[in-house]
Amino acid sequence: TIGTRFPAYATSMGRVLLAGLSPEKLEDYLGRVELAALTGKTITDPASLRSELDDVRAQGYCLVDQELEEGLRSIAAPIRDHTGEVVAAANVSTQAARPSTDAVREHLLPALLRASSAIETDLDRVHSQSTDHKGSLHA
Repeated sequence: TIGTRFPAYATSMGRVLLAGLSPEKLEDYLGRVELAALTGKTITDPASLRSELDDVRAQGYCLVDQELEEGLRSIAAPIRDHTGEVVAAANVSTQAARPSTDAVREHLLPALLRASSAIETDLDRVHSQSTDHKGSLHA
């Protein structure tokens, strides 16, 4: 539903955004969030979440399997601005009954990465069109 809010630590998009934070901002987040178990698979240990976020940064996407809700599997990719900063995420969700996590990586991830790349290209284009030759930004 539009406007629904979920905890970042338990969602693929949230983890992509958390993985894009500076170490200081991530520690601030972890210092104030309660990592509650939403399902039996939810990561609730801060060290395990930090390790998962390291993996997300390294692989360039996040796959969450039934951590937010039983039966829900989702995969997300970062969207970066012209400076390389993660400013958004795109995701695809599916039922956990099918496809398998391997099938999600094989069939959904390539299209998701292409879409994220296309959005980044559009962001770069908008940025370059709104900046004059002296580096001033125009609305």
